[in-house]
Amino acid sequence: MFRWLGERLGLSLSYEAVRVPPEGFAAALEETRAGRWDGLSVTLPHKHDALVLADRAEPRATRAGAANCLVRSAEGRLLAHNTDVDGLAAALSRHGVSLPDAAVLLLGAGGAARAAAVAVRDAGHSARLWIANRNPRRALALASAFDGEALPLTPEALRPVLPQARLVIQATSVGLDAPGDSPLPPGCVLHDRLTVMDMVYRPLQTRLLREARDARATAIDGLWMLVFQGLEQLRLWTGVDVPKDVAPELHAFLAEGA
Repeated sequence: MFRWLGERLGLSLSYEAVRVPPEGFAAALEETRAGRWDGLSVTLPHKHDALVLADRAEPRATRAGAANCLVRSAEGRLLAHNTDVDGLAAALSRHGVSLPDAAVLLLGAGGAARAAAVAVRDAGHSARLWIANRNPRRALALASAFDGEALPLTPEALRPVLPQARLVIQATSVGLDAPGDSPLPPGCVLHDRLTVMDMVYRPLQTRLLREARDARATAIDGLWMLVFQGLEQLRLWTGVDVPKDVAPELHAFLAEGA
């Protein structure tokens, strides 16, 4: 993604993948402070440690409880960001979703779901937010933190909610681990007033998105979130504001290999 962006925008950008074991993460941050890298993309299992070990954290990263982007200042200090929050909001906005006006059903209660909850609440507190998870205690903990309503992930709990919802955000690993599975329990029916976003992007077309299209709902694949969070990381590292036409071009490029 970043190599493509460097070529497309004419940037002198070097971007490499580095595998770092948990016990070596703090040392990698010290290398960054010393100037080996100007910034880092951070993936699992390091996102929480990136937040804790950075010199300062942007408020949304703190509320999300994780950082996926670190930026080195001229003084060698590391600022932690969570661009998943920005990426989700931008992907929804591109598809005409207004978060302040949405009634949101969020599936999942892990790190991805927490970033989604931050995006919903950053847009305003008027939106209704239901959080459904297989572990009711985790759903309750996330709902309590973000003024939401916790639900068990059961047909009985979701059937009354789905007709009221206008946005479903799928933030579990279902579809990634088992492409033929749906995160919704049997008997849950989607409708044509819904927008359905699945954070999973491999496979690109999950069962949930196929069911959304069959119901004539708007379906948003997870590559859109990946694209927009990546553009935000690029802006943080370089100060470059990317032209609007680059996002769909990048999505098309990444979709070829998804």
